[in-house]
Amino acid sequence: MTEDGTIRPERIWVTISLILVNLAVYLVCNLFLMQKGVDIYELYDNNWIALIRDHEYYRLITSMFIHGGTSHLVNNMMVLFVIGSRYEASLGHARTFISYFSGGILAGVFSMLYNMVKGSIVGSVGASGAIFALVGAFFAAIVIYKGRLQGVSIRQMLIFIVFSLYGGFTNANVDNVTHIAGLACGFVIGLVVAAIGNKKISEKNDYGY
Repeated sequence: MTEDGTIRPERIWVTISLILVNLAVYLVCNLFLMQKGVDIYELYDNNWIALIRDHEYYRLITSMFIHGGTSHLVNNMMVLFVIGSRYEASLGHARTFISYFSGGILAGVFSMLYNMVKGSIVGSVGASGAIFALVGAFFAAIVIYKGRLQGVSIRQMLIFIVFSLYGGFTNANVDNVTHIAGLACGFVIGLVVAAIGNKKISEKNDYGY
């Protein structure tokens, strides 16, 4: 941590990289592909028919980086920075990477299965499933390292989770299955990755809390 209390970028380079990739994909899609008439949602969302019939499994990854508008992107990136940087500073780069991608992919799978059971021919896009997975993983870390992740309590995380889920349920066209699945899968993943190697958390980490 620097003298003014900020986090050194190298301590949260995974989080920063994820944000930059999301921004880059958004710019490429909106400034180039969509201007040329390319339907990025049709090509890259996690529509279950395309995954099962055409074996386009890459959609479970690409759908995590496509957003439905500027506000969608900005809101997701703000949460990603707040949660991702704290989680990465406490648990490290590898655990952040694993939690984000594995949780995001699993959230997409559950969303796909839900729509398949319902018979809905729709797909979803956005990083929210992966972000909720990080939220779940961070919550798991707080539970495991109770008393050592100072400044972030179980109560605070629960309040954050409740308001985040509530925000999804009060907005139309939000894939709440992805949010819930990401949160649940992230929590389980967080329990596993936090336990691997018996990661030690100091009383004063890079955030100083």
